[in-house]
Amino acid sequence: MNLLTRLVRFAGRNPLATAGDRLEAAVLVGAIAVALLAVPIAGATGSEIYATQKAQAAAQQNTRHWVEAVLIQDAPPTIGSTERGGVVESTPVLAVWRLPNGMAREGMVQAHYDAKAGATVPIWIDDQGEVSSPPLTAEGAAINAIILALLLWGGTSGAMALLYLVVRFTHQRIRMRRLSAEWDRIATGQ
Repeated sequence: MNLLTRLVRFAGRNPLATAGDRLEAAVLVGAIAVALLAVPIAGATGSEIYATQKAQAAAQQNTRHWVEAVLIQDAPPTIGSTERGGVVESTPVLAVWRLPNGMAREGMVQAHYDAKAGATVPIWIDDQGEVSSPPLTAEGAAINAIILALLLWGGTSGAMALLYLVVRFTHQRIRMRRLSAEWDRIATGQ
């Protein structure tokens, strides 16, 4: 006999089970059912996110280009370190880069501290020649979809577990108050 069957049988047929026991059992069964139903919903949501981001990745792959920017000025010297002792990685520095049509473009790019003028820095640009973030990849879209689906399912399951724990805690508090009141009544001989 599995756990759910025993739980339903305990709460439904046991003459010692109180209304609170029955409520607690019903909430547990409902929480498990919702957590199980959340699996296909999270999977469908993840699949939809993947399809959307895969199309976005394909569009970004066609509109963003990797180029080398040449620093026009020196990057500032390293001025400090982070709280953990590591050095801050990069800073904005004025640079120039060539567009796919051969024209030059000037702007701010991220470069390592202490980089000297003339050093090259790899950057991503969009079709207008503006500095942009790297394009999303199909693998990145898959990872995002999996993480978001797991977060959705985990959040739903966690909320159901929290609901059950709140009901159980409240039921135990009520039961202990009643038991204490009953012991007080017996102790005073009423």
